[in-house]
Amino acid sequence: MRTQLLSSLALALALGGCSSKEAPAPAPSASATPAAEPAPAQAVAPARSAPAEAPAAALTRVEDPSTVCMVNNQYMGQKQIPVTVEGKTYYGCCQMCEAKLNKDPTARLAEDPVSKRPVDKATAVIAKDTSGRVLYFEDEASLRAYAATL
Repeated sequence: MRTQLLSSLALALALGGCSSKEAPAPAPSASATPAAEPAPAQAVAPARSAPAEAPAAALTRVEDPSTVCMVNNQYMGQKQIPVTVEGKTYYGCCQMCEAKLNKDPTARLAEDPVSKRPVDKATAVIAKDTSGRVLYFEDEASLRAYAATL
């Protein structure tokens, strides 16, 4: 069991996974009972998915930036790890995010969806959609302009 746990952890680290994401399930042991034969495949129409940049719904301003993982751009709902770089504080959800914020300047920047200009995540106006995805704006006016398009 310990070997399986270590293998799963090594795989997650090798894939660059984040502790906020689920680790892959361990492989079944040799003593596991075989699964039932799968049913024959049926033709199914492919599911339509929303475009990656489509907003999930209305935006809510995030008042406390410490509740956001600024690497995954996701609202976490609780305080994250503070990372201070050049006098500015960013937040990550795990040690890998902390390291990325320290080492990769592009992880500390976002693009304002209205002006298309780069925005420093430490000073940005942050809003979240209903799925928890966060967007960074250069100011309140930009956030209002974006929200008006929803």
